[in-house]
Amino acid sequence: MINTNLAEKLTIVRIPVKELQPSAYNPRKWDEKAIADMKESISRFGLCDPLIVNGAAERKNVVIGGHLRLKVATLLGFTEVPVVYLNIPEIEREKERNLRLNKNVGSWDEE
Repeated sequence: MINTNLAEKLTIVRIPVKELQPSAYNPRKWDEKAIADMKESISRFGLCDPLIVNGAAERKNVVIGGHLRLKVATLLGFTEVPVVYLNIPEIEREKERNLRLNKNVGSWDEE
């Protein structure tokens, strides 16, 4: 079922980094170059892409998307980060959302 009203319910809030819990199942890995590139980007432009975080009581503050941004923000000394909460009580749906956030990327237009 598609929730067409989802965009109307999304709100960006700032929360303390220490309240967030990276998911143990996140499949994305990164190397030192990726960390350095993200550090440069956040240092130049700020953390303007919010993390996607579960707001369901059973999974409160588990990071679904934005693990690298969270790691780099922590390394840079951020105490708060922008997040968007999604209410996903079922861990299997949370995992699926994580996979889709990691997989649903486009390709470059080389022209």
